[in-house]
Amino acid sequence: MSSNRRLYGTNHETREELIMMSKTSKPTILQVLPMYHHDGEQYLQKYANVIKTDNYSVDHLCQLAKKVDGIVLRAPARITKEVIDANPNLKVISGAGVGLDNIDVYYATLKGIPVVHAPSVNKVSTAEHAVMFILSLSKSVISFNQEMKNGNYDSRNSFTSFELRGKSVGLVGFGGISQEVAKRLVPFGINVKAWVRKYNEEKHRIAKNLNVELTTNIEEVFSQSDFVSLHIPLNDETKELVNKSLLSLMKPSAYLINTARGAVVNQEHLHELLKEGEIAGAALDVFDPEPPPKDLSLLQLSNIIVTPHVGGTTIECNQISATAIAKNVINILNGKEPIYLANPEYKG
Repeated sequence: MSSNRRLYGTNHETREELIMMSKTSKPTILQVLPMYHHDGEQYLQKYANVIKTDNYSVDHLCQLAKKVDGIVLRAPARITKEVIDANPNLKVISGAGVGLDNIDVYYATLKGIPVVHAPSVNKVSTAEHAVMFILSLSKSVISFNQEMKNGNYDSRNSFTSFELRGKSVGLVGFGGISQEVAKRLVPFGINVKAWVRKYNEEKHRIAKNLNVELTTNIEEVFSQSDFVSLHIPLNDETKELVNKSLLSLMKPSAYLINTARGAVVNQEHLHELLKEGEIAGAALDVFDPEPPPKDLSLLQLSNIIVTPHVGGTTIECNQISATAIAKNVINILNGKEPIYLANPEYKG
């Protein structure tokens, strides 16, 4: 299927959209870096004057922000206090996808600016990526692939693989992505346990339906699991939550999976335990910072699989999230109630 094919929706504009298109006065939007799918960019260009930039230095963004009504950006670009202060009339800020750690949401809220994003749309894509990591590690796919390309068929006697049936996977967090991971793992005959900060009836109901055990004991998850998969947001409470004290609880045969955010793991501690063989391996889609330095010590290890933060960037997910973001921003700039609002406490 061509990536240019329209995967969702229709080519027919609604009456509301046609009226919007006919307006002579359009809002102005600053787009920092390309959106994840061209459909989102095309929607913005229909209904707004769009200023595009790939230069995301704070000084440059401060200059451009003075001229616009709204900002759409993607990481590694950041919207800081300085950028927000550059325009007292800024009406909306939006990430280009799910994450918000590159936007000063707290300060935007103080300034009465709505911050929007596209939550949950990447949950299937990211969950599949995490499961792919687990399958790849259990079957030594990367090692076998490399040895076969080197002409070493005898590598079949050098590396081991194992069944997932009967193994234990610990999920750190039990939100939408984590639940999608559980849906895919349980049919393999895997025992799945998920850590939550506190119990609630809704999570209990979902866990029961998925045949997942919940626990508020994170040490239990790290010490008992054959794979630990991270699915928590990055905030003050979770920054470097996964450090040496937790990693040291893992079995020597266990693996760490991170498709959440790089900074929820202390990377130096992880490198130390991987290098010493105190845990079997890891698979990482996220780093701190991003992009990681080319000489990052983690990248030099043989018992690690890495991808460049692509877990949630499938064609399908990109199209849905980019379109949702674009429509939400335009709706806000045309006086409509926002959806996918990250700071409902803002005083609009």
